[in-house]
Amino acid sequence: MNTLNWALISDAVEYGDWKTGIRAEGLVYSSYTFFRKLSQAIAGFVPGIVLAFVGYVPNAIQSENALLGIRSLIYIYPGALSILTILFMYFFYPLWNDKYKQIIAELSKRNSQQ
Repeated sequence: MNTLNWALISDAVEYGDWKTGIRAEGLVYSSYTFFRKLSQAIAGFVPGIVLAFVGYVPNAIQSENALLGIRSLIYIYPGALSILTILFMYFFYPLWNDKYKQIIAELSKRNSQQ
């Protein structure tokens, strides 16, 4: 999943250049960095809330409910979110290979004319 993020950065730069005529690598990458850091902060906060909700007690033998919550945090939630991401990318991501090749060809033509 993490490799997909890096591929999308170059797609966003090329798409933005194609759509607006402005190549804004710095804006795209800094936006990506900001949202990555924001998601890391949320990723540190949400598990703590979920652990408190399922009854996790530090330095103690965990209840069945707490163990189920811990397992869900490790396996079920990431797996479900990965599947949702795959579905979202499949149905809503506009830059399939043919479209991307078209964009690159048009950008190359535009840049050679300048």
